[in-house]
Amino acid sequence: MTTTTTLTFHPFPRLSFELRIAIWDMTVEPRIVEVRVVTRYPKPAKTELSSADAETWSLNRPMRHLRSSTAAPVQLQVCREAREYLTTQPKARFLYSRAFSELAQETYDGSDSMLRHDPELVRYVWLNLDLDVVSIGDTDVHEFEAVGYQIKRLRLERLLDDEYFARSEVQSISKVFQNLREIQMVCSGGIRDGYRRTEDDDYAGLAPENVYFLDPEHLGGSKMNSVNLDAMVTKEYLSESALEDLEGCIPTELWEELMVQQTAGAQG
Repeated sequence: MTTTTTLTFHPFPRLSFELRIAIWDMTVEPRIVEVRVVTRYPKPAKTELSSADAETWSLNRPMRHLRSSTAAPVQLQVCREAREYLTTQPKARFLYSRAFSELAQETYDGSDSMLRHDPELVRYVWLNLDLDVVSIGDTDVHEFEAVGYQIKRLRLERLLDDEYFARSEVQSISKVFQNLREIQMVCSGGIRDGYRRTEDDDYAGLAPENVYFLDPEHLGGSKMNSVNLDAMVTKEYLSESALEDLEGCIPTELWEELMVQQTAGAQG
């Protein structure tokens, strides 16, 4: 007769409180939290208005709404203890809070049936502002002026060669998001569009190692900080082409820098 020995399982509630909260702390990980601000134009409640007057009424009452496709942190849905600890206790390593309610307008004099059927419409977003990356997609950064100071890690998607972004919006990043520790640029044209960008553009005063460039998901989603991206592309230039052939095809300063590196390598 074969005897099977099984490990004894100690139910989680029987663990000491100190151990339980230590486990809750360890479950907190950085998330990518999708946040969008959309503007809609409600229909007037007064049905006797003419079509032209109704349109004018709507255009004069634009309403901003907050949308997010990211679910609330799973820890806040597991049990009351986890929710209370991770949202109210100062000794928790990382706290979640309701954020960005300033961006949502809940009431207005009108009606919009689309809002009642929008599963991503929210009044606030659960965020751990020290860990979570706030991803705003292609939403204009000025939409976040009211809450920009709260955001420490930002992700946005842009075509870096777009004139509006290159000449205006990149400068607005520093003004709107004054407390950034990290920025992630999803490059619509591919990650190589980020090559040497930190030399020309000021990304909220961040050091190049804290500025990341990414491929869009359909191109693989690769992610590199500016330092590593510049090094990779420079290496590709050196390995794939004779420098003489690159003269006039790449920035003069880069070509001269590569020539110096090549000469030093040959002498070494």
